[in-house]
Amino acid sequence: MPSIPTRRRFLMMTAILPLATPGVSQAAGQTAGLRDISPEIAHQVLQSGAPVTILDIRTPWEFSAGHIEGATNIDFYEKSFADRIMALEPGRTYLIYCQTGVRSRALMNALAQTSFRDVMHIPAGFSGWQRVGLPFAR
Repeated sequence: MPSIPTRRRFLMMTAILPLATPGVSQAAGQTAGLRDISPEIAHQVLQSGAPVTILDIRTPWEFSAGHIEGATNIDFYEKSFADRIMALEPGRTYLIYCQTGVRSRALMNALAQTSFRDVMHIPAGFSGWQRVGLPFAR
């Protein structure tokens, strides 16, 4: 479990950093690090069978309306959100998204200050995923 100062710092970062993106790359073809990817690239990664943990950080209501197959829902607005994120294994590969990219951008910014080093982010969110006609579960 993270220390209280670490948890507090993480909570503050998710609240105040949604506009800046330090440490988050948008380089095409990048295969590690904290990076933004298109819905199409995310779909290709998932179809490749690579071991990726998919995190949908929308509300349970949003999640129940449709989500990427295999996603785990961790509600950004839930009181235990920071604890649940910090309990994740930082050495794994993650794909994160929300509805439009705002909440997940805040999370990416916070993760840039932690030991998480292999995180993909869909800045277009689930809206972008749907917009390009990719499959999803209900």
